[in-house]
Amino acid sequence: MGINDNGFIRGLVGPLVNRKVGNKNYLQSRPYRVKQTDDTKRAGKDFGKVSRAGALIRMCFGEVHQDLHDGQMGNRLNRQIYRAIKTNLDCEKGNRTLSNCVLDRLVNFQFNENCHMQDYLFIDPVISLNKRKDLKISFPQFDIKRALVLPEKCNAVVFKFKALSFDFDELGPIEINDVEWEYDIKYREQAISEKTLTVKCGDFVGTSIFVGFTMLYLEKDSRRSNVLNKIDFNPASILAAFQLY
Repeated sequence: MGINDNGFIRGLVGPLVNRKVGNKNYLQSRPYRVKQTDDTKRAGKDFGKVSRAGALIRMCFGEVHQDLHDGQMGNRLNRQIYRAIKTNLDCEKGNRTLSNCVLDRLVNFQFNENCHMQDYLFIDPVISLNKRKDLKISFPQFDIKRALVLPEKCNAVVFKFKALSFDFDELGPIEINDVEWEYDIKYREQAISEKTLTVKCGDFVGTSIFVGFTMLYLEKDSRRSNVLNKIDFNPASILAAFQLY
C-alpha cells in the first residue's frame, strides 16, 4: 500500500515500489522470489561441494601460492573443480563428489593467472607414481640460465613441492610431505644434472593426492636470505593429481 508523504509516494503500488530519496521520488519493480526447479537445486548442491573443496585446496596450498595470486583465483579454481566433478558419471546431479572424478582436469591449474609457470620455467618436471605408491618428481638435465626466468638480484632458487592427501567427502586434508631442491645460481654450472625427488604415499591409498609446485627466488648473502617472490612474480601451480585406489 502506498502512502502520500507530503506529496511523495512511499511504499508498494501494484507492481511498483516507491521510495523517497532526498527530494526525489523513485519507482522500481517489485522484487519477487524466483522459484528454483529441482534441477537448479541439484546443481546448487553440487556447486556447494565445489565451493567447499575449492576453499580447502586454497587453504592447504597456502605455502605454495603464498597469497600472491590474482584476485579471481578462487572463482577460477571453483570453475575448474566444477568441470572435474561433472566427470563423475556414477552419481546423479546433486550427489556428485570429487572422490570419483577425473582429477587430471585440475592439473596445471595456475594459482597466479598473471604468472603462468610455463612462462617462467621452460622444462617440465615429470611426476610418476610407481607400484609402491612412491611419487617420483624427475628433472631432466638443464642449463639454469636457459631454463628459468629469474628476477633481479636472485642468486638462488628453490624448487618447492607440497604433497597433500584430500578426503573431499569429509573435507579433511592430510599433509604428506614438503620436498625442496635448492640451487645456488652463483656456481654457474653449464649443465645441471638430472635429479629425482621422492615422496612416499603408500599410507594414503584410497584418497586423492595433489602435488603443488612453486619456485622461491632468493637473494642470499653471508647473513640472511631474502625471498624475492611478489604478486607479479610468483608462478605456482597444481603439478599433479592422483586417485590412489
